[in-house]
Amino acid sequence: MRIVKPGEKLSGKELRYFAKMAGEAYVNDPVHTYATKDPEQRKKFVYHFMMERLNTSNGEDYFYIDDENRGMCVWRKAWNEYGVLDFLKCPDWLYLYFLFPRTLRTLAAYKPLDVKVFDENCWIISPVFVDPAHQGKGIATELITKSMEDLAKLGYTFGLEAQDARNVRFYEKLGFKTVSTARYEKGDITHYMMVKK
Repeated sequence: MRIVKPGEKLSGKELRYFAKMAGEAYVNDPVHTYATKDPEQRKKFVYHFMMERLNTSNGEDYFYIDDENRGMCVWRKAWNEYGVLDFLKCPDWLYLYFLFPRTLRTLAAYKPLDVKVFDENCWIISPVFVDPAHQGKGIATELITKSMEDLAKLGYTFGLEAQDARNVRFYEKLGFKTVSTARYEKGDITHYMMVKK
């Protein structure tokens, strides 16, 4: 398993590779399904959204990568909230700007999330994904469990935010418990804030 620590960086080529994978893995995520109705347009949008997300993390967060580059788990400090300026770190920010209504719907759907439910020492999964061709092989489980073993030695606690009830059940099997929920009524989306007990 490859580990990219804070202070280290992935290349632009690697970020594009993993953003494409994340776009395919998250194409049916409740937030993105709400914000972008057309599946093909959604896949393109999520790719660029994930490029922004991974660029913001690059050099600041922990990236755990499967040995065969089939998946990634990103850990970021829960209280490190992102702002508009973080979008400018991404070379694709113009795409998100030109699709501003879609970007606004996506960000509005995430707005009910409250990072203050996590303690100040908590790091959250943000995001974890596996190439759809390799899902169901235990790759995400291995990425999450191995990374938690490593990061626990540094004294961190762990959390995450999920929007899909199926994912909640998956995380429960890994020892996470829901400590708070929030609703985005307009999109009929429930956010689950979970911590590792």
